[in-house]
Amino acid sequence: MNTCLSRFSLTSLSLAVALASQTSFANDKLEEIIVTGELRDANALSVANSVSIVNASTLAARNTQHLEDVFNLAPNVNYSTGASRGRFILIRGIGERSQFVDPVNPSVGVMLDGIDMTGISTGITALDTKQVEIFRGPQGTLFGANALAGLVNVVSNDVSDAPSGKISAGFGTYGAFDAGLTLSSPINDVAGWRAAVKQTNSDGFIENTHLDRKDTNNIDEFSAKNLLTFDFGKSLAMRWVTYYIDVDNGYDAFSLDNNRKTLSDEPGHDRQTTLATALHTTYSGSDMIDLEVVASVAESEIEYGYDEDWAYRDICPIDSECEGQQYSTTDNYERDNSNTALDVRLISKGDSKFAWVAGAYVRSQDVELTRTHVNNDSTYDFYSLPRVPEVTPYTSDYTTTNSAIYGEVRSTLSATTTLVTGLRLERISSDFIDSNGSTFNPGETLWGGKMALEVQISDHEMVYGLVSRGYKGNGFNTEVDLEEEDKTFDTETMVNFELGTKGQWLDNTVTGQFALFYQLRNDIQVKQSNAYEEDGTIQFIDSINNAAEGVNYGAEMELLWSPVENITLFSNVGLLQTSFKEFSNTSHVDGTKDMDGRDQPHAPNYQYSTGATFQFGDLLSARFEIEGKDDFYFSANHEEKAGAYTLLNARIAYQLDEIEFALWAKNLTDVTVETRGFYFDHEFGNDPRKFYAAEPYSQKGAPRTVGVSASLSF
Repeated sequence: MNTCLSRFSLTSLSLAVALASQTSFANDKLEEIIVTGELRDANALSVANSVSIVNASTLAARNTQHLEDVFNLAPNVNYSTGASRGRFILIRGIGERSQFVDPVNPSVGVMLDGIDMTGISTGITALDTKQVEIFRGPQGTLFGANALAGLVNVVSNDVSDAPSGKISAGFGTYGAFDAGLTLSSPINDVAGWRAAVKQTNSDGFIENTHLDRKDTNNIDEFSAKNLLTFDFGKSLAMRWVTYYIDVDNGYDAFSLDNNRKTLSDEPGHDRQTTLATALHTTYSGSDMIDLEVVASVAESEIEYGYDEDWAYRDICPIDSECEGQQYSTTDNYERDNSNTALDVRLISKGDSKFAWVAGAYVRSQDVELTRTHVNNDSTYDFYSLPRVPEVTPYTSDYTTTNSAIYGEVRSTLSATTTLVTGLRLERISSDFIDSNGSTFNPGETLWGGKMALEVQISDHEMVYGLVSRGYKGNGFNTEVDLEEEDKTFDTETMVNFELGTKGQWLDNTVTGQFALFYQLRNDIQVKQSNAYEEDGTIQFIDSINNAAEGVNYGAEMELLWSPVENITLFSNVGLLQTSFKEFSNTSHVDGTKDMDGRDQPHAPNYQYSTGATFQFGDLLSARFEIEGKDDFYFSANHEEKAGAYTLLNARIAYQLDEIEFALWAKNLTDVTVETRGFYFDHEFGNDPRKFYAAEPYSQKGAPRTVGVSASLSF
């Protein structure tokens, strides 16, 4: 771990302890933050959970366009790309890094206004977003949906009390453009309406030198929201939200020269069209309980494809040293993803010392995959026409049903002490069939839960201890060439221990939360990938196996301090240590390798985001921040790492009544950030000019970007 950062983090935590010892309180000076992702809406400072809340003002200050722009703000939250967006999320070092042929069981859940967007979060933009809530640790009793590592809950704005609207637009480097429109109004005394649209475009920051294009890794994202609310007095309320998402992004990110200049002749794509809706109904006519019912449907068409050789057909010319060594293939994945969910909850009412929530949840998902692998020159004559392509199709149909009952009880033990217990019992069944004749139909019953003790030290400070258990269901690998014992893998379970404190100190000018956690993982599901040569082309076999055990532990701090009225300082720090236990990796590039004690992939030892906001009178404001991460392993299959980095971001805004103009910059020092990486093995690289010598390749994040934005509220 970087020594300077370690000292910085320890100093910050020491400061937090010192602040926590202060007991002077006055009127609230910092805005109260409400967590909507709990079974009951609650003040974030009263929730026995490590949760980060990113509100609308912070989203705007960072020129947030997509969900991936949020993750670096939250301690111990990372992501992997290998696509146009960072849709593979990891919390405390746990999560997936890619998906190709096989189905995956995501470790991190994603919800959008009650709609389960897990696995399809490429389509979540910053459309009319009120706040993003990131819960760390198992969340089995939180929603109907289960989450082993944590959960991301995106909450959009509700209908306004009076007619209102907002128009926004922005321009930036690399052809960036975004525009949005929001309208909201009551319809009558019962109903209200809100609608929003957003378009985001960018040429991307990749130059395809072979095609002489600078837009092969472009962004083209449209999203729309329609919200209707109905309030039938005190007994019945309904919230019906619908989203339409159309993503048509390019994907041309990996370069044989390991830079931002690609050579592909058939650049890839990362597309998603989603129509999703959720109806949230609350009945509160009883004196004893409230009834909440959330029904949701999401229909998505997803297409992800790429140029597998990262090059053009005649990259090795006639009479060159590598003549005839090249290959030319593409890989394309089309998925029709349909999921339907019903979540029914009973919530006790009143100020009883015994408050409870009980729920039942059913979710059905069907994913139909069509994979098309094309060898463009099956005769390996790369220097003449016509081509003789060889198309290898593959199809599969994967249906899963999750049925669960869950509940949570809050027992008031004294005026200052509350015991929270939660339990979840879930039945998972699935059916899989593919065009190779493979069939799987695993089924199992699993349980998770939590127990937390909350102690309210004062009106503005609480400490808590938490034990929770989460799980991720078993599964299978579809590759026919795998050994029989490698075609299935077991359920992963985790026990999470957590100690934390939350509160406001120093006359309520400081708000903070601090957590220590220790997680024991059993039967870790580890993705393996092997490269092999078949008919002159490089093929890759992905599979998931179980490591015996693993340990993830660390600390998280979020601190907000307003020393004077017009200045706010913030610091978010995550410290993380991870390791495998009793894991012998048979697909490592160095052969069978003992991984005992080695860090888990995409798990940096530290990450941080710290900065300040300044308000200069009523018109001018500024925000400056530093964010960074330690280096981390890309994979369990090799020893290559993403480099550590520190980024500088800034924004200056001018506000005149309802009009705002802003100038922003990200990554001011133009640091190279690596977001996904490969090292295939010692026999197969990917560059025919080097006779496929093994070498690392990485996908690069955004370089320095600068832009302007403007908005008008009315």
